[in-house]
Amino acid sequence: MTTGHTLSTYESVSDLTGAMLVAARAADWDKLVALEKHCAGLIKQLRAAAGADTGDAATRVRKAQIIRKVLADDAEIRKLTTPRLAQLRGMLASAARSNKLARAYRGTGTTG
Repeated sequence: MTTGHTLSTYESVSDLTGAMLVAARAADWDKLVALEKHCAGLIKQLRAAAGADTGDAATRVRKAQIIRKVLADDAEIRKLTTPRLAQLRGMLASAARSNKLARAYRGTGTTG
């Protein structure tokens, strides 16, 4: 990956995390997941090319700025998604308890 392509990929990751933050603020979970998948693909590319071309000082400074912005976006996204994840965990636990109870009653042969 060339320096220009690497920097462009970092910029794309930054744009995507910004869009992910907008989706999280809007509680648009489907969009958030789709954007996260795209972002993960770009990050995989960056990891594969890590160390191949570090660029000049200005490029390294720009990468650091982008990374700080991505981390800030990620922290905010986590703040917004953590309550939703807790809610989903509760719903799943409730459904599991209901299923367990239904199986228990079916197993007793009681028809009601």
